[in-house]
Amino acid sequence: MRIAYRYFSLFLIFAFLTLSAGAEPGIVSNYGNFTEESGWNVTQNVSQNYFSSDSNLTYIPNGEVGGHEEETYANNPVENYTDNPVENITFLTDSPESELFPVWTADGNYILYTVHRDGSDNFESYIMKANGSEIERTRIGEGNLTGFSEINPNGTELILTKSTGSQTGLYLVSLENGTVTPVADDPDKSEGWGAWCRLGKKVVYTQKSGDAPSQLWIVNRDGSNKTKLGTSENVGIGKDWCPLGLKIIYSANNSKEKPDLWTIEWHGTNQTQLTDTPYGEWNPSYSPDGKWIVYVSDEGGKPEIWLRDAEGNYKTQLTNNIGIIDSNPKWSPDGSKIVFTAHNPQNNSGNFTTNSSDIGLINMFNNSMIINNSIITNNSMITNNSTAEGSSAIVNNYVTVNSSFVRP
Repeated sequence: MRIAYRYFSLFLIFAFLTLSAGAEPGIVSNYGNFTEESGWNVTQNVSQNYFSSDSNLTYIPNGEVGGHEEETYANNPVENYTDNPVENITFLTDSPESELFPVWTADGNYILYTVHRDGSDNFESYIMKANGSEIERTRIGEGNLTGFSEINPNGTELILTKSTGSQTGLYLVSLENGTVTPVADDPDKSEGWGAWCRLGKKVVYTQKSGDAPSQLWIVNRDGSNKTKLGTSENVGIGKDWCPLGLKIIYSANNSKEKPDLWTIEWHGTNQTQLTDTPYGEWNPSYSPDGKWIVYVSDEGGKPEIWLRDAEGNYKTQLTNNIGIIDSNPKWSPDGSKIVFTAHNPQNNSGNFTTNSSDIGLINMFNNSMIINNSIITNNSMITNNSTAEGSSAIVNNYVTVNSSFVRP
Protein backbone atom coordinates (compact mmCIF):
# COMPACT_ATOMS: atom_id res chain seq x y z
CA MET A 1 0.00 0.00 0.00
CA ARG A 2 2.82 2.39 0.88
CA ILE A 3 4.49 1.71 -2.48
CA ALA A 4 1.23 2.33 -4.33
CA TYR A 5 0.69 5.56 -2.39
CA ARG A 6 4.23 6.71 -3.16
CA TYR A 7 3.77 6.13 -6.91
CA PHE A 8 0.38 7.84 -6.83
CA SER A 9 1.90 10.88 -5.09
CA LEU A 10 4.69 11.06 -7.66
CA PHE A 11 2.10 10.87 -10.43
CA LEU A 12 0.13 13.79 -8.95
CA ILE A 13 3.29 15.91 -8.65
CA PHE A 14 4.26 15.14 -12.25
CA ALA A 15 0.76 15.97 -13.51
CA PHE A 16 0.71 19.26 -11.60
CA LEU A 17 4.10 20.31 -12.98
CA THR A 18 3.09 19.35 -16.51
CA LEU A 19 -0.15 21.32 -16.38
CA SER A 20 1.58 24.35 -14.84
CA ALA A 21 4.26 24.42 -17.52
CA GLY A 22 1.77 24.25 -20.37
CA ALA A 23 -0.97 26.43 -18.94
CA GLU A 24 -1.83 29.73 -20.53
CA PRO A 25 -2.83 32.83 -18.52
CA GLY A 26 -6.37 32.81 -17.17
CA ILE A 27 -7.47 35.18 -19.90
CA VAL A 28 -7.12 32.39 -22.44
CA SER A 29 -9.81 30.29 -20.85
CA ASN A 30 -12.12 33.28 -20.76
CA TYR A 31 -11.70 34.40 -24.36
CA GLY A 32 -10.13 31.50 -26.23
CA ASN A 33 -7.42 31.77 -28.89
CA PHE A 34 -8.35 34.07 -31.81
CA THR A 35 -6.21 33.41 -33.94
CA GLU A 36 6.72 23.44 -46.41
CA GLU A 37 7.88 22.03 -48.67
CA SER A 38 11.35 20.43 -48.56
CA GLY A 39 14.13 21.66 -50.80
CA TRP A 40 14.85 25.38 -50.94
CA ASN A 41 15.16 26.93 -54.38
CA VAL A 42 17.04 30.04 -53.34
CA THR A 43 19.74 32.32 -54.66
CA GLN A 44 21.75 32.72 -51.50
CA ASN A 45 21.98 30.96 -48.16
CA VAL A 46 23.39 32.76 -45.17
CA SER A 47 22.91 30.12 -42.50
CA GLN A 48 23.93 30.97 -38.97
CA ASN A 49 24.84 28.89 -35.95
CA TYR A 50 24.21 29.89 -32.36
CA PHE A 51 26.05 28.31 -29.45
CA SER A 52 25.29 28.54 -25.76
CA SER A 53 28.32 29.71 -23.77
CA ASP A 54 28.30 30.61 -20.07
CA SER A 55 24.53 31.22 -20.18
CA ASN A 56 24.98 33.60 -23.11
CA LEU A 57 24.09 33.20 -26.76
CA THR A 58 27.03 33.40 -29.17
CA TYR A 59 26.76 33.86 -32.93
CA ILE A 60 29.21 32.14 -35.28
CA PRO A 61 28.86 32.39 -39.08
CA ASN A 62 29.05 29.05 -40.91
CA GLY A 63 32.58 28.01 -41.75
CA GLU A 64 34.19 30.24 -39.12
CA VAL A 65 33.95 28.05 -36.03
CA GLY A 66 37.65 27.54 -35.64
CA GLY A 67 39.51 30.53 -34.21
CA HIS A 68 36.39 32.68 -34.12
CA GLU A 69 35.90 35.80 -32.07
CA GLU A 70 32.80 35.48 -29.94
CA GLU A 71 30.04 38.08 -30.11
CA THR A 72 27.65 37.83 -27.20
CA TYR A 73 24.11 38.99 -27.89
CA ALA A 74 22.11 38.14 -24.79
CA ASN A 75 22.78 38.40 -21.08
CA ASN A 76 20.12 35.80 -20.34
CA PRO A 77 19.24 32.60 -22.13
CA VAL A 78 15.86 32.66 -23.86
CA GLU A 79 13.78 30.42 -21.65
CA ASN A 80 11.11 28.00 -22.88
CA TYR A 81 12.16 28.46 -26.50
CA THR A 82 15.58 27.01 -27.36
CA ASP A 83 19.22 27.90 -26.91
CA ASN A 84 19.51 27.70 -30.71
CA PRO A 85 16.55 29.71 -32.03
CA VAL A 86 17.79 30.15 -35.62
CA GLU A 87 18.32 27.17 -37.92
CA ASN A 88 19.28 29.24 -40.96
CA ILE A 89 18.56 32.50 -42.75
CA THR A 90 17.78 32.42 -46.46
CA PHE A 91 17.28 35.04 -49.15
CA LEU A 92 14.11 34.36 -51.15
CA THR A 93 14.75 37.15 -53.67
CA ASP A 94 17.89 38.60 -55.21
CA SER A 95 17.50 41.44 -57.69
CA PRO A 96 18.66 45.05 -58.14
CA GLU A 97 15.14 46.29 -57.35
CA SER A 98 13.67 46.87 -53.90
CA GLU A 99 11.43 44.06 -52.69
CA LEU A 100 9.45 45.24 -49.69
CA PHE A 101 6.57 44.67 -47.24
CA PRO A 102 6.28 40.85 -47.29
CA VAL A 103 3.07 39.35 -45.82
CA TRP A 104 2.04 35.72 -45.36
CA THR A 105 -1.08 34.15 -46.80
CA ALA A 106 -3.32 32.59 -44.15
CA ASP A 107 -2.14 29.04 -44.92
CA GLY A 108 1.55 30.02 -44.79
CA ASN A 109 2.25 28.61 -48.26
CA TYR A 110 2.76 31.94 -50.06
CA ILE A 111 4.24 35.38 -49.48
CA LEU A 112 2.87 38.57 -51.02
CA TYR A 113 5.25 41.51 -51.41
CA THR A 114 5.85 44.71 -53.37
CA VAL A 115 8.61 45.67 -55.81
CA HIS A 116 9.88 49.19 -56.39
CA ARG A 117 12.04 49.72 -59.47
CA ASP A 118 14.58 52.51 -59.82
CA GLY A 119 13.23 55.47 -61.74
CA SER A 120 9.61 54.52 -61.08
CA ASP A 121 7.12 56.11 -58.71
CA ASN A 122 4.92 53.01 -58.73
CA PHE A 123 5.04 49.86 -56.62
CA GLU A 124 4.27 46.50 -58.24
CA SER A 125 2.75 43.57 -56.35
CA TYR A 126 4.04 39.99 -56.51
CA ILE A 127 3.47 36.61 -54.91
CA MET A 128 5.83 33.67 -54.43
CA LYS A 129 5.80 30.34 -52.70
CA ALA A 130 7.25 30.35 -49.20
CA ASN A 131 10.46 28.78 -50.52
CA GLY A 132 11.04 31.62 -52.99
CA SER A 133 9.88 29.75 -56.10
CA GLU A 134 7.06 30.36 -58.60
CA ILE A 135 7.20 34.15 -58.48
CA GLU A 136 4.20 35.78 -60.17
CA ARG A 137 3.06 39.35 -60.58
CA THR A 138 -0.45 39.76 -59.15
CA ARG A 139 -1.16 43.50 -59.71
CA ILE A 140 -3.03 43.46 -56.38
CA GLY A 141 -3.72 47.01 -55.22
CA GLU A 142 -1.43 48.56 -57.83
CA GLY A 143 -1.89 52.23 -58.63
CA ASN A 144 -0.60 54.61 -55.95
CA LEU A 145 0.37 51.57 -53.90
CA THR A 146 2.59 52.37 -50.91
CA GLY A 147 2.86 49.06 -49.06
CA PHE A 148 1.17 45.87 -47.85
CA SER A 149 0.23 45.43 -44.20
CA GLU A 150 -1.49 42.10 -43.51
CA ILE A 151 -3.93 39.47 -44.80
CA ASN A 152 -6.94 38.73 -42.60
CA PRO A 153 -7.09 35.41 -40.69
CA ASN A 154 -9.30 33.57 -43.20
CA GLY A 155 -7.12 34.66 -46.13
CA THR A 156 -9.73 36.61 -48.10
CA GLU A 157 -8.81 40.28 -47.60
CA LEU A 158 -5.58 42.28 -47.62
CA ILE A 159 -5.06 45.57 -45.82
CA LEU A 160 -2.71 47.96 -47.64
CA THR A 161 -1.71 51.62 -47.81
CA LYS A 162 -2.10 53.85 -50.87
CA SER A 163 -0.94 57.39 -51.51
CA THR A 164 -3.71 59.95 -51.96
CA GLY A 165 -1.95 63.07 -53.16
CA SER A 166 0.22 64.33 -50.33
CA GLN A 167 -1.48 61.95 -47.85
CA THR A 168 -1.93 58.21 -47.52
CA GLY A 169 -5.05 56.10 -47.00
CA LEU A 170 -5.91 52.67 -45.61
CA TYR A 171 -7.60 50.30 -48.09
CA LEU A 172 -9.00 46.79 -48.15
CA VAL A 173 -8.55 44.50 -51.17
CA SER A 174 -10.67 41.40 -51.72
CA LEU A 175 -8.39 38.53 -52.75
CA GLU A 176 -11.42 36.79 -54.27
CA ASN A 177 -12.40 39.40 -56.87
CA GLY A 178 -9.85 42.23 -56.59
CA THR A 179 -12.28 44.87 -55.32
CA VAL A 180 -10.50 47.77 -53.58
CA THR A 181 -12.45 49.50 -50.78
CA PRO A 182 -11.39 52.53 -48.71
CA VAL A 183 -11.33 51.92 -44.96
CA ALA A 184 -9.75 55.17 -43.73
CA ASP A 185 -8.87 57.73 -46.42
CA ASP A 186 -9.61 61.19 -45.03
CA PRO A 187 -8.07 63.63 -47.59
CA ASP A 188 -6.86 65.88 -44.77
CA LYS A 189 -5.04 63.09 -42.89
CA SER A 190 -2.42 60.41 -43.54
CA GLU A 191 -3.88 57.05 -42.57
CA GLY A 192 -2.42 53.60 -43.12
CA TRP A 193 -0.22 50.71 -41.97
CA GLY A 194 -2.97 48.60 -40.45
CA ALA A 195 -3.05 45.31 -38.54
CA TRP A 196 -6.01 42.93 -38.34
CA CYS A 197 -7.57 41.74 -35.12
CA ARG A 198 -7.58 37.95 -34.98
CA LEU A 199 -11.30 37.79 -35.75
CA GLY A 200 -10.84 39.87 -38.90
CA LYS A 201 -13.46 42.42 -37.85
CA LYS A 202 -11.35 45.42 -36.81
CA VAL A 203 -8.14 47.06 -37.96
CA VAL A 204 -5.72 49.14 -35.90
CA TYR A 205 -3.77 51.72 -37.91
CA THR A 206 -1.72 54.93 -37.77
CA GLN A 207 -3.24 58.36 -38.33
CA LYS A 208 -1.41 61.69 -38.68
CA SER A 209 -3.04 65.08 -39.17
CA GLY A 210 -0.90 68.03 -40.26
CA ASP A 211 1.91 68.78 -37.84
CA ALA A 212 0.25 66.88 -34.99
CA PRO A 213 1.97 63.71 -33.73
CA SER A 214 0.89 60.43 -35.33
CA GLN A 215 -1.68 58.49 -33.29
CA LEU A 216 -3.08 54.98 -33.00
CA TRP A 217 -6.64 54.51 -34.25
CA ILE A 218 -9.01 51.58 -34.62
CA VAL A 219 -11.74 51.04 -37.22
CA ASN A 220 -14.22 48.36 -38.31
CA ARG A 221 -13.26 46.52 -41.49
CA ASP A 222 -16.04 48.32 -43.37
CA GLY A 223 -14.64 51.75 -42.40
CA SER A 224 -17.20 52.50 -39.69
CA ASN A 225 -16.64 53.50 -36.09
CA LYS A 226 -13.20 55.17 -36.34
CA THR A 227 -11.89 55.71 -32.81
CA LYS A 228 -8.65 57.04 -31.37
CA LEU A 229 -6.95 54.39 -29.25
CA GLY A 230 -5.81 55.67 -25.87
CA THR A 231 -3.39 58.60 -25.67
CA SER A 232 -0.82 57.11 -28.04
CA GLU A 233 1.35 59.65 -29.93
CA ASN A 234 4.41 59.57 -32.23
CA VAL A 235 3.35 56.11 -33.38
CA GLY A 236 5.60 54.22 -35.80
CA ILE A 237 4.62 52.08 -38.78
CA GLY A 238 4.96 48.65 -37.15
CA LYS A 239 2.16 47.25 -35.01
CA ASP A 240 0.46 43.92 -34.36
CA TRP A 241 -2.57 42.44 -32.61
CA CYS A 242 -1.95 39.83 -29.95
CA PRO A 243 -3.32 36.40 -30.99
CA LEU A 244 -5.57 36.48 -27.93
CA GLY A 245 -7.34 39.38 -29.64
CA LEU A 246 -7.33 41.72 -26.64
CA LYS A 247 -4.02 43.59 -26.82
CA ILE A 248 -2.11 45.56 -29.46
CA ILE A 249 1.65 46.09 -29.60
CA TYR A 250 3.14 49.09 -31.37
CA SER A 251 6.15 51.41 -31.37
CA ALA A 252 6.20 55.09 -30.39
CA ASN A 253 9.02 57.61 -30.19
CA ASN A 254 10.11 58.78 -26.76
CA SER A 255 11.33 62.28 -25.84
CA LYS A 256 14.72 61.47 -27.39
CA GLU A 257 13.10 60.44 -30.68
CA LYS A 258 13.94 56.79 -30.08
CA PRO A 259 11.05 54.33 -30.60
CA ASP A 260 10.04 52.07 -27.72
CA LEU A 261 7.57 49.17 -27.67
CA TRP A 262 4.18 49.72 -26.06
CA THR A 263 1.05 47.62 -25.56
CA ILE A 264 -2.56 48.75 -25.18
CA GLU A 265 -5.89 46.97 -24.79
CA TRP A 266 -8.07 47.14 -27.90
CA HIS A 267 -10.65 49.34 -26.15
CA GLY A 268 -7.97 51.94 -25.26
CA THR A 269 -7.09 51.12 -21.66
CA ASN A 270 -4.06 49.68 -19.87
CA GLN A 271 -1.50 51.48 -22.03
CA THR A 272 1.86 49.98 -20.97
CA GLN A 273 5.45 50.71 -21.97
CA LEU A 274 7.19 47.41 -22.69
CA THR A 275 10.71 48.74 -23.38
CA ASP A 276 12.52 51.86 -22.17
CA THR A 277 16.08 51.85 -23.49
CA PRO A 278 18.64 54.28 -24.98
CA TYR A 279 18.28 52.56 -28.36
CA GLY A 280 15.28 52.03 -30.64
CA GLU A 281 12.82 49.12 -30.95
CA TRP A 282 10.14 49.04 -33.62
CA ASN A 283 8.26 46.84 -36.15
CA PRO A 284 6.97 44.36 -33.51
CA SER A 285 5.18 41.14 -34.48
CA TYR A 286 3.66 38.53 -32.12
CA SER A 287 4.34 34.82 -32.55
CA PRO A 288 1.15 32.86 -33.34
CA ASP A 289 0.89 31.65 -29.74
CA GLY A 290 1.36 35.19 -28.35
CA LYS A 291 4.38 34.23 -26.24
CA TRP A 292 7.14 35.82 -28.33
CA ILE A 293 7.78 39.14 -30.06
CA VAL A 294 10.04 39.58 -33.04
CA TYR A 295 11.03 43.19 -33.68
CA VAL A 296 13.71 45.50 -35.07
CA SER A 297 16.29 47.12 -32.79
CA ASP A 298 19.47 49.15 -33.27
CA GLU A 299 20.84 47.90 -29.95
CA GLY A 300 23.77 46.30 -31.77
CA GLY A 301 24.65 49.49 -33.65
CA LYS A 302 22.32 49.18 -36.64
CA PRO A 303 18.80 47.84 -37.26
CA GLU A 304 18.68 44.06 -36.85
CA ILE A 305 15.96 41.48 -36.11
CA TRP A 306 15.62 40.58 -32.43
CA LEU A 307 13.46 38.18 -30.41
CA ARG A 308 12.08 38.61 -26.88
CA ASP A 309 9.41 37.01 -24.78
CA ALA A 310 6.06 38.80 -24.56
CA GLU A 311 6.78 40.03 -21.04
CA GLY A 312 9.98 41.72 -22.21
CA ASN A 313 12.30 39.77 -19.90
CA TYR A 314 14.48 37.75 -22.29
CA LYS A 315 15.90 38.76 -25.64
CA THR A 316 18.32 37.57 -28.31
CA GLN A 317 19.54 38.84 -31.67
CA LEU A 318 18.45 36.86 -34.75
CA THR A 319 20.24 38.61 -37.63
CA ASN A 320 23.70 40.07 -37.89
CA ASN A 321 24.95 41.95 -40.98
CA ILE A 322 22.40 40.34 -43.29
CA GLY A 323 21.52 43.75 -44.71
CA ILE A 324 22.54 47.25 -43.77
CA ILE A 325 19.01 47.67 -42.36
CA ASP A 326 16.63 44.82 -41.50
CA SER A 327 12.91 45.58 -41.18
CA ASN A 328 9.29 44.35 -41.31
CA PRO A 329 9.62 40.94 -39.60
CA LYS A 330 6.46 38.81 -39.77
CA TRP A 331 5.87 35.37 -38.21
CA SER A 332 4.56 32.58 -40.41
CA PRO A 333 1.13 31.22 -39.34
CA ASP A 334 2.74 28.06 -37.90
CA GLY A 335 5.43 29.99 -36.01
CA SER A 336 8.33 28.17 -37.66
CA LYS A 337 9.59 31.05 -39.85
CA ILE A 338 9.99 34.81 -39.87
CA VAL A 339 9.97 36.74 -43.14
CA PHE A 340 11.66 40.15 -43.26
CA THR A 341 13.18 42.78 -45.54
CA ALA A 342 16.97 43.17 -45.79
CA HIS A 343 18.04 46.51 -47.23
CA ASN A 344 21.32 46.06 -49.08
CA PRO A 345 24.15 48.58 -49.36
CA GLN A 346 25.03 49.54 -52.92
CA ASN A 347 28.49 50.91 -53.69
CA ASN A 348 28.20 53.87 -56.04
CA SER A 349 31.69 55.36 -56.56
CA GLY A 350 32.60 54.69 -52.95
CA ASN A 351 29.33 56.00 -51.53
CA PHE A 352 27.04 53.38 -50.04
CA THR A 353 23.29 53.81 -50.46
CA THR A 354 20.31 51.60 -49.58
CA ASN A 355 18.33 51.66 -52.81
CA SER A 356 17.95 47.89 -52.98
CA SER A 357 16.36 45.32 -50.69
CA ASP A 358 15.60 41.59 -50.70
CA ILE A 359 13.12 39.36 -48.90
CA GLY A 360 14.78 37.17 -46.26
CA LEU A 361 13.48 34.20 -44.29
CA ILE A 362 14.56 33.10 -40.81
CA ASN A 363 13.95 29.40 -40.19
CA MET A 364 13.52 28.75 -36.48
CA PHE A 365 14.70 25.54 -34.83
CA ASN A 366 11.67 25.25 -32.57
CA ASN A 367 8.73 24.91 -34.94
CA SER A 368 6.39 22.84 -32.79
CA MET A 369 3.54 24.63 -31.03
CA ILE A 370 -0.17 24.42 -30.43
CA ILE A 371 -2.31 27.05 -32.16
CA ASN A 372 -6.12 27.16 -32.22
CA ASN A 373 -6.25 23.59 -30.91
CA SER A 374 -4.18 22.55 -33.93
CA ILE A 375 -0.97 20.60 -33.44
CA ILE A 376 1.79 21.82 -35.73
CA THR A 377 4.91 19.69 -35.85
CA ASN A 378 7.69 19.78 -38.44
CA ASN A 379 5.59 22.08 -40.61
CA SER A 380 2.71 19.59 -40.85
CA MET A 381 -0.68 20.60 -39.47
CA ILE A 382 -3.22 18.33 -37.81
CA THR A 383 -6.56 20.06 -37.26
CA ASN A 384 -10.19 19.27 -36.75
CA ASN A 385 -10.83 18.76 -40.47
CA SER A 386 -9.53 22.28 -41.13
CA THR A 387 -6.69 22.63 -43.66
CA ALA A 388 -7.00 26.24 -44.84
CA GLU A 389 -7.97 24.99 -48.30
CA GLY A 390 -9.96 28.16 -48.91
CA SER A 391 -6.84 30.28 -48.71
CA SER A 392 -4.95 28.04 -51.13
CA ALA A 393 -7.83 28.11 -53.58
CA ILE A 394 -7.93 31.89 -53.47
CA VAL A 395 -4.19 32.12 -54.07
CA ASN A 396 -4.39 29.75 -57.02
CA ASN A 397 -7.32 31.69 -58.46
CA TYR A 398 -5.78 35.10 -58.45
CA VAL A 399 -2.37 33.91 -59.61
CA THR A 400 -3.39 31.64 -62.46
CA VAL A 401 -7.05 32.25 -63.29
CA ASN A 402 -8.49 35.61 -62.29
CA SER A 403 -7.71 37.99 -65.15
CA SER A 404 -8.26 41.00 -62.92
CA PHE A 405 -4.99 40.14 -61.16
CA VAL A 406 -2.87 38.46 -63.82
CA ARG A 407 -2.31 40.35 -67.04
CA PRO A 408 0.35 40.08 -69.71
